[in-house]
Amino acid sequence: MIALLPLLVPLVGAALAALAGERRGALVAASLASTIATFAAALFLPGAPAFQRAWLPGLGVSFSLDPGGAASVLVVVVALVMVPTALVAALTVEERPGRFVAWLLLAQAGLGGIFMARDLLVFYVFWEGTLIPSLLLLGAYGLEKRRAATLKYLTYAVGGSFVMLVTILALKALSGAASFALADLVLAAQDLPAGTQAWLFAGLALGMAVKVPLWPLHSWLVDLNEQNHPSGAADVLGTLYKVGAYGFFAWALPILPLGAERLAPLFIALGAFTAVYGAVVATSQTHLKRLLAYASLSHMGIVTVGVFGLHVAGLNGAIYFLAAQMLSTGGLFVVSGLLYVRRRSFDVDAYGGIAKSAPALAALSLFLIFAFIGVPGLGNFPGEFLSLLGAYQAAPLAAVIATLAVIGAGVYGVNVYQRLFQGQQREATRDLGPVELYLLVPFVAGVIWLGVAPAPQLERIEAQSQLAVLQLAADDQAPDELALGGAK
Repeated sequence: MIALLPLLVPLVGAALAALAGERRGALVAASLASTIATFAAALFLPGAPAFQRAWLPGLGVSFSLDPGGAASVLVVVVALVMVPTALVAALTVEERPGRFVAWLLLAQAGLGGIFMARDLLVFYVFWEGTLIPSLLLLGAYGLEKRRAATLKYLTYAVGGSFVMLVTILALKALSGAASFALADLVLAAQDLPAGTQAWLFAGLALGMAVKVPLWPLHSWLVDLNEQNHPSGAADVLGTLYKVGAYGFFAWALPILPLGAERLAPLFIALGAFTAVYGAVVATSQTHLKRLLAYASLSHMGIVTVGVFGLHVAGLNGAIYFLAAQMLSTGGLFVVSGLLYVRRRSFDVDAYGGIAKSAPALAALSLFLIFAFIGVPGLGNFPGEFLSLLGAYQAAPLAAVIATLAVIGAGVYGVNVYQRLFQGQQREATRDLGPVELYLLVPFVAGVIWLGVAPAPQLERIEAQSQLAVLQLAADDQAPDELALGGAK
């Protein structure tokens, strides 16, 4: 039953938040109680038993959740991030704050389901379920051009998900698996020819690449971040929602290893290009949230090269980097919201010299920027390093190209800090208050935790990485037959 708590507690919290409506005291209490209780429950996930109940037995679907492996890391990080994020929304959203917080908590429950699901159709249901809150937050609470941004996001997400659903149904039919359970699909799909696996992998990849995101399927992310509610809370959710890399890691690779091997050169090249492209474009941005969006896109490129290096170090590093960037990127989006409260602008050039009147805000922002750009000892570094190391085993040139994004990160990271906080002070800016300080503490604590003690988390992730690597090694010895439609 412990595996159910990260899903059930946010659902209860969402109901309480909706009932609280615009009563700030009740809304803050519901937000804190729900998110802190979820975080406490998530701490007990490592070693907890799996949960499984028949759901649609006629279709071979069971409601199966496994809190071990990478899920035990990712669910904890999401729960930690949501503590300040829900509070930001409860305190700063002016219109219909109760619904805003409720959508955030519903998305948190969906993310828990994505990371713990061990039935592919259940995974897909949670995958689609988290789309609804993010669309509603953007469409109902965003800025002037929110409708165009929502339409673009909807088009990319639904288009990719439709192909993904068709592929999931085809995968079970072609493989002859007894159910949609991961174990059954892994066992049955290993008999599929390489050509069939490649086509099925491509079908899954279309939906997952949208939500990594990878170039050229990334533009929805930039518009989403720019047009989301200025508090930064919805942007934090967008950061948590980049779960495509996890889909590759947990599902596509172990089920379709021959397909992964055939398409890995394409995806590792796209990942390297995305890493450099995102970093280069980020250096020229003057809109703070667009800058963070492109920088985050660059991170996802590094995550992708780590995954498609098809090496255990890269797989470990990619998922660890995915978890760490939730904290550093999420923290910086909250900082963007705090800056907006003070100056009503996301134009970086409208700031300058803030450190003189707001030293605490400047210091914590610098810390998060250091984590964001991968300074050793902080959260992003272990995952980034392992991702590039794993990619180098398979594609040295692509890994070297992707490493250029690390240099780019230093450029845009130092540049944005200087433009915001250094130089001549244009006007005095209020420093962090006690509540605002609390909002940033969980992000800072998480960054330190993942930076100084990565080993326990990496060991849990590796339990899943080994499954994919073993499948790849086993299928290297299988006959490489080319066929479409399942014929051998």
